[in-house]
Amino acid sequence: MRKSHFCVVIPAFNEEKVIEGSINVLRKVITLKHIYVVSDGSTDKTVEIANKTSVNVLALPQNVGKARAIFELISAWRLTDRYKYILFSDADSHLGKDFLTHVMKLMERKPACIVGNVTSDKKGFISAYRTYEYGLSHLIFKNAQNVMQVITVAPGCASLYRSDVLKRLDFSNHTLTEDFDLTLQIHQKKLGKIVFAPKAVVITQDPITIKDYWHQIVRWYSGLWQNIFLHKLYLPTKKINIEILLLMLDFFLFLASFYYLFLHSELIYKLVATMYLSMLFFALSIIILQRKFWAIIYSPLFFLLYLINIVAYIFSFFRVVFSSKKRLSWRKVARYGA
Repeated sequence: MRKSHFCVVIPAFNEEKVIEGSINVLRKVITLKHIYVVSDGSTDKTVEIANKTSVNVLALPQNVGKARAIFELISAWRLTDRYKYILFSDADSHLGKDFLTHVMKLMERKPACIVGNVTSDKKGFISAYRTYEYGLSHLIFKNAQNVMQVITVAPGCASLYRSDVLKRLDFSNHTLTEDFDLTLQIHQKKLGKIVFAPKAVVITQDPITIKDYWHQIVRWYSGLWQNIFLHKLYLPTKKINIEILLLMLDFFLFLASFYYLFLHSELIYKLVATMYLSMLFFALSIIILQRKFWAIIYSPLFFLLYLINIVAYIFSFFRVVFSSKKRLSWRKVARYGA
């Protein structure tokens, strides 16, 4: 059987507000017959709307989780036998207009996975902070990781997997961050290179409220801790483990700083002021470098979200430790229309 270059897989759970818009953007990049949607037990009009767009739709009767839903879709349509690469996208995300051009160049080298550049939809304070976070991640960390071959996460909304690699990945681990889990499996099973395509842009929605932001980062951090324990990343036995431990170092330094302040409370104002001004400087630098000038007005408040991240990080650790082996819940973030 002759394989087509690639297809797009979109897992969806109650995405009636965004699914049609995402498909309409995708159809400008790839024909409808190569777009596949799996409804993970949706109870709204997701399936009905997706069917009207003439893409391929698989409707699962019950919610089985994102990873399992993707696996069911790939199996049902035999996608790994029909395509060279499979792009994982999200219902609230869409590809940049030049995405295909940039990934096709990399596909010729046949890497195990191609990682796109995630950017925020312009939508207020939280998206402004994400502009800084994504900029820091991609301009510095992802590019460095690409050179050292230690890319830690292939984002679930912006990654292409080589089909023969997908066949060797386990989708049954039930973590809250399946993209992190799959990325680690590629490293640990030595299935090939994971490469970063900085110009292959994918635009995604961010939470609008602090409540939704909290739910999202608690899921992300819970998935991080789940994978740390699942894949024993706390053992510095592999290059990818060492990279992740180094990335976690800033968190431990932050905790150590506050422990020091507990012993020397008279210095708290100086330390907090230093941390705040340092973060503000780096945030403004990254925003200006990306020419995302609209985000500057929100930058003085970024430190607030950073503190929320620290609290969520600690909370998620205990959430995972005391959850035993039961499946953790996933609080869905509210969507907004295109």
